Amino acid sequence: MVFITNNMPKNKKDTISIFKILSLIALVWSSADAYLLVKDESLSQLLWFCNAVVFLLAFGLYFESAIVLTAVLVGALVVQLPWLLDFFIKLFFGHYLFGVTSYMFDYGLFNIRLYAELDHLMIIPFSIYGVKKLGLHKNGWIIGTAVAIIINGGAYVFSSYKDNINCVFYSCLNQKITISPYPFAYMVLWTALISVLMFALNRVIYEILKRKIRTKY
Repeated sequence: MVFITNNMPKNKKDTISIFKILSLIALVWSSADAYLLVKDESLSQLLWFCNAVVFLLAFGLYFESAIVLTAVLVGALVVQLPWLLDFFIKLFFGHYLFGVTSYMFDYGLFNIRLYAELDHLMIIPFSIYGVKKLGLHKNGWIIGTAVAIIINGGAYVFSSYKDNINCVFYSCLNQKITISPYPFAYMVLWTALISVLMFALNRVIYEILKRKIRTKY
């Protein structure tokens, strides 16, 4: 079931073209970022949430899929918000909140990697646009959970403890937050927590929007 907002555009062709343009931007930008990651580092780097989800965002925009765009939105709000807060606080105030974006400021202004990595910044705005136009899907969190299981499982199998992709071995915010004797159990619990948070956020936003429509009419 999809909750449709009341601000659907009058000219559907204009909206379709915007969706296609945003999809192309997301696809090209994420492809450039992926190429540089594989070239300079390793294939496993593509399993980071932010790197994998931009491709899902491009897919959702191109096919105008409310459930996919809802999954991207709630997933990004759960796992990418610390990255965004850390990046903007360092950018505007000169200090880190968590330190998870320190690598961004190590690149330097003339390093193409810096600009390729800025594809992180499009995920939430582009998905918000899509959800605003297509509606918030009640079950978007299910797609988000499936994606989290796949990429976290992949990160656990194919990445190293040092890389700690998607924080599957220990917390990216605090290395003491882990279950060192049972890394698989930690990964499972971490993935389950992400799923629960996505479900809760999806549900809360859905109910808020539904109430707003009821009071409006």
